[in-house]
Parts: sequence; structure tokens; C-alpha cells
Amino acid sequence: MKSRKILTSLLAAASAIAMFSSVPTTVSAASNSSKVVAAKADKAVTIKKIPRLSKWGYVVTVNSDSQPISLGKANYRKMLKDSEFRSKNTISPRKVKNVRFKVVRIAYAKRHNGALLYLITSKNNKYSTWTTNPSMKYYAFNSKALRGVTKPLNRISNRATAQFPTYENQKVSKKARDIRIKRNKRDFKLAVKAAKKLKGQQRKFVLASLKQAKKDGYITKLSLPLAYNILLWGIDQ
Repeated sequence: MKSRKILTSLLAAASAIAMFSSVPTTVSAASNSSKVVAAKADKAVTIKKIPRLSKWGYVVTVNSDSQPISLGKANYRKMLKDSEFRSKNTISPRKVKNVRFKVVRIAYAKRHNGALLYLITSKNNKYSTWTTNPSMKYYAFNSKALRGVTKPLNRISNRATAQFPTYENQKVSKKARDIRIKRNKRDFKLAVKAAKKLKGQQRKFVLASLKQAKKDGYITKLSLPLAYNILLWGIDQ
């Protein structure tokens, strides 16, 4: 599972880099002006605040396969306005594996369906980076206290992966789908039951995340709703 998650993270990062890279587009004099406009729009990147993630504060840690970590407030300020900014003053994510980060921005390219990028920063903006969600996780995801929550969630994820169509025209039978959903409902109830035993802010965070996951179709969908749910970033993908 770990190797699969690393591969997913690398593919997501590659997708994001390709999506956000500003490769010059050569347009001949004979090209239609509408094509020029479309080409420019295709590169447009939107950076937005993301309160639904930021409100949880410093609850994210980076994996070793995350993007290089930029140092200092000056670099952070530049990244707030530019998702392609790459500082020369960086360190390996391995050196900050225990540092907690806050998600402060998301970036996405219009007219693309590639991976979202997230700007994360530590307290006082000492460390910052743009990265993808497979490269991050909730800081306590692998803790003993959360095992009762994470194990059922991983089983749900694994069922989605196993049943996801390999080919465009491949279909999943209704019986197989119904069995998967029935088992998912059982596991989701186990996750909620375990979450209710947690305490304080962690209990609040996990229960809210599970509620959102259910609303977004985590139990029924094969394409799992991970983009805006920090708790789910640590699951097997």
C-alpha cells in the first residue's frame, strides 16, 4: 500500500507540474485569433483562499515525497501570488517531517482536470511549499488513537481501487456495486463509532471530516472525494 501511495503522489505531482508549467506557445501569423485567446485562457491559474481547510489550523504534515520546502516569510509572500514560484533557498521535506503545516491557498488551472495544488505554511511562515494532497496527511493519521477510524476508511478506499474500471467501456455489475456499498456502510459506521471515542479538537475534526466525506459520496463513489478533506489525504490511494 505504501508503494502505491508513493506512486500516486509522484504521479499527482507530475500532473500538477505539467498543468501549471508555463511553456511558451508559438502561434503563427495565420492562426485564428480565437485560438490565441483559448491558448492564453488554457494557462490561466487561479489562486484562492480555502477557509474550509484553513480553519483547522496547523494539522498537516508533509511526506518525504513532497515538493522541496521553501524557507522564510519572503518566499512565502511570493508563493501567495505565484504557484509556480520556486525558491533557491529550500530544504528537503524529510527534514520537516514532524513540523505541522496549515493549508492557506489552493491553485488550479482553468480548462484542466489536473491535480489541485495546495499552499501550506508552518507557524510564522518559517517553512512553506506548494504541493499536492497525496504528499500530505493529517498529523495524527497513523497514531494509535486513530486506528479505529483509519483502518475502516482504508478498506473503503481499497474496495474503490479494486472495482474501479480498468477500461473506458468496462462496467461494474449492480450486484458487485451493491455489495461494495453495503460493506462500505458497515465500515463507515465503525469509523464514526471510533471517532466518537476521541477527545477535544481531534474528535471535532475527525467527526466533521467523516460527515463531509459521507456528504461527498465517500461510501458510494469509485472516484473518492479527497480534494477538500484533510483526513482522507492519508488513506491508501
